[in-house]
Amino acid sequence: MENCEILKDLPKRGLEPRQFLRHCFGIASLSTESLLEEETDSQYRKKCISVLSCIFDIERATVRNWGTDLNFDGMPNYCKAGLAYFFTTGIKSNTVETILIGEYVPPTVEAQTFLETVLLDGLTEQQRVQTISRTGFHASCIKTLTQVLHVGARSVQKWGQDITFSKMPRIHKHTLGYALAAISKSQPQQGHNWNKKAA
Repeated sequence: MENCEILKDLPKRGLEPRQFLRHCFGIASLSTESLLEEETDSQYRKKCISVLSCIFDIERATVRNWGTDLNFDGMPNYCKAGLAYFFTTGIKSNTVETILIGEYVPPTVEAQTFLETVLLDGLTEQQRVQTISRTGFHASCIKTLTQVLHVGARSVQKWGQDITFSKMPRIHKHTLGYALAAISKSQPQQGHNWNKKAA
């Protein structure tokens, strides 16, 4: 289970949406006065809603329900974790443009793919079999998903009794996609294989 060490490269805290969006639109380093000017533009909040709904592949109405201002205080912690992973990979201006014109497709990674990558990649076939057959393997899977997704263990347990966690909501598959991309950024020797998995 040494592969779990790679999870240490992931951000421990989520990123607040307002900060994330400032980086998205390249205004994070502006003065307070200039920031205010940008953020009070009549189209800015609309663009922010488009970005957040696209990143998580959710309805704009859901994002609007997170709050009436640019703080989106109602955003769940697991989404803030996704923003932190996305930010870690590096926000490119062309990515934001792709989002705004509706051509961006968020990465999707199944729970099994993610768990095999962080818990089993690099092991011999015999080591893999030994690891999977251990009594505590499923508990390790739950702990890993809980840690990465910032959700409670009880929720993860409801997603399934095997490594597929087949009832995991789609939004979390996007978060795992961003997490895998963030890990591949910090583990360049593994990045090529992991980027394929996050496709």
